[in-house]
Amino acid sequence: MLKEGDIIHSRYRLLRLIGTGTSGAVWAARNELIDRDVALKILEPEVMSDKVLLTRFFNEAKAIGRVKHPSIVGIFDLGQAEDGSPFLVLELLDGEPLSTKIQREGPVEPETLFDVVSGVSRALDLAHQQGIVHRDLKPANIFLHRTGTGSLIGKILDFGISKVLTDGTSSNFTLTKTGTVVGSPAYMSPEQAAGRDDIDGRADVWSIGVVLYESLTGVLPHEAANYNALMVRILTSDAEPISKRRPDLPKRVQDIVDVCLQRDREKRPTAGQLSSQLEAATRALRGERFARTGGRRREDYVGTGMSFNEANQPPAAGVPREMRYLAIGAGSGFVVGSALAMLAYHFLLK
Repeated sequence: MLKEGDIIHSRYRLLRLIGTGTSGAVWAARNELIDRDVALKILEPEVMSDKVLLTRFFNEAKAIGRVKHPSIVGIFDLGQAEDGSPFLVLELLDGEPLSTKIQREGPVEPETLFDVVSGVSRALDLAHQQGIVHRDLKPANIFLHRTGTGSLIGKILDFGISKVLTDGTSSNFTLTKTGTVVGSPAYMSPEQAAGRDDIDGRADVWSIGVVLYESLTGVLPHEAANYNALMVRILTSDAEPISKRRPDLPKRVQDIVDVCLQRDREKRPTAGQLSSQLEAATRALRGERFARTGGRRREDYVGTGMSFNEANQPPAAGVPREMRYLAIGAGSGFVVGSALAMLAYHFLLK
């Protein structure tokens, strides 16, 4: 039984337990050799005799290692502990899964959601270009990570049931056979629900659509009394347009969600196209918020030289709030202009 303070692989000291599952646990740990905090995903020793679980585990490492993107959790190492337990050494994240935020707060504000998911979609686009389809995207597998500068970024977790296309052929990381349904039922695309073997990146786009729908409304686009009924519903019924649940959302937001949930995958965008749509919508939503309230989010002040609290103090008498934002740019322009003038003066003297 692992406990705090244990040393794994002669270098990783266990600091605290992050979470447990049926086949293992995730620990916060420190690499004592280089004084770096990491996350250790450690399986039970018994998994060594389970070919499917073991293959998922090590192929997850291959998938993550193959696709390097800020919105995919980083991997540093893999190995085997002293008791035979296989482990992965991953980037240690600060924050919570999207699923936890939804459960605690309900629907997510569209601008924040689109900002996070646009990065996730970019990462998926890169994975798809390299022949990797995640197949199990859901709020629990999108981690809201707070960076050292305070900004929020989505991180894709758990590539354990990924499907990899190599030289035109598919390699199923779960060692399943054609016709086997793989993934989390409520987030499965129609082609996954049908057990098709020609799954591609558009299945992930469908799952992102479900994530967006649930994050904005608090409910799933397809629900049923049992697994079989849910599969039938996904295969045969269109999702209720999000406008029925959230008529207050801007049409551009509604359209992005609805197009991801087209049962005909030929009508869905690619992950790259989706990311561009989300980025454009985020800019528009941010602009509308600025025009409406004159306020900014805390992360908008990173690198401006002005703190969030300072910028949101009541304006001086007779000075509109907008003038303070202009002052930030004007101040920056003055500094840059002065520097250029000094350089020009220096060279003229030579």
